[in-house]
Amino acid sequence: MSATAAALPPESWPKAIRRGLRAKPSIFMLIAALNTAIALLIWVEDPRPFWHPFVSVQISGFAIAYCVNVAAPWDRSNPIWRLIAAVAVGSAIALVLIVLVKQYDLAHVTTRWRSFMGNFFSSFFLGLMVSLFFLLREREARARAAMLRAEAERNLLARQAVEAELKLMQAQIEPHFLFNTLASVQFLTETDPPRAGKLLGHLIEYLRAALPDLRASLTTIGRETDLAKAYLEILAIRMGPRLAFDVDIPADLRAHPFPPNMLVSLVENAIKHGLEPSAEGGRLSIAARRAGESVEVTVTDTGRGLAASSGGATKGHGVGLTNLRERLAALYGARARFVIDDVAPGGTRAVVAIPFEQG
Repeated sequence: MSATAAALPPESWPKAIRRGLRAKPSIFMLIAALNTAIALLIWVEDPRPFWHPFVSVQISGFAIAYCVNVAAPWDRSNPIWRLIAAVAVGSAIALVLIVLVKQYDLAHVTTRWRSFMGNFFSSFFLGLMVSLFFLLREREARARAAMLRAEAERNLLARQAVEAELKLMQAQIEPHFLFNTLASVQFLTETDPPRAGKLLGHLIEYLRAALPDLRASLTTIGRETDLAKAYLEILAIRMGPRLAFDVDIPADLRAHPFPPNMLVSLVENAIKHGLEPSAEGGRLSIAARRAGESVEVTVTDTGRGLAASSGGATKGHGVGLTNLRERLAALYGARARFVIDDVAPGGTRAVVAIPFEQG
């Protein structure tokens, strides 16, 4: 017994009888057409007018279909036996209806009982073969639907797991970044108080931009840009003239949804692996644009490039970037993409493309 069949509650006969009358018009027309085709085959060897086999086959076909619909063997235990019983009952009902519709008297039925029994068994076996075909198709369709539902649930659980990891990451604002910044504030307080005040102001702006999105699954390009800009302002004070940056975000894209902390992760990756290890530093650029049905957010740096920063081993497939790809896949599926590559004459370009959403 299947889990589905075992879970079904007992059903009242009136409800089952009413269900037998429910059928899609397309199914009704299919049964009528199939019955007509069978009647034509029988009529070839039947000397009587066509309406005789036509009426008999239509009555038999619809009586069997009704009984099968009442029995509903496709989602019950012992479906084959239920189907056989339903077809047998339908064939018997059809035989009675044919006698009544064609107004055969008892003497006619008694005299030709062998012919009537032959019609019963013909209806039974033919109805059983047709019903069995549709039963297998129905069970196959239901199994496929169940598989698709299970796959959808797995995908939903995977997405929820990724979002839970994301929220955990969002709740853990880079401790070493904060400690290093506070240490820099403390040092500058003794050596350069104006710069210390400026650095502390940028740290406040960073926290103001980061804290509202700690529990959000989506933010906007504008807020992510503000967060990345505050982060870069802090690093610009710490790195001095070795870091320059620019931001180019069209006003109409600032309110577009965007995954939180994704942009600042790309910026941090570019600083950590591209610009900071370089003696001369370089420039970092953040840009966004509409590209067909997508919005592309780009982070470009003039640092060492992928080959130098990864030693040629991972080349854009480190743990952080792998997590970024998984987040995009969980949020958008195949509609999003992430590309990172070297640019000439030196540096790296990372592009996150997500589906464009109308405001």
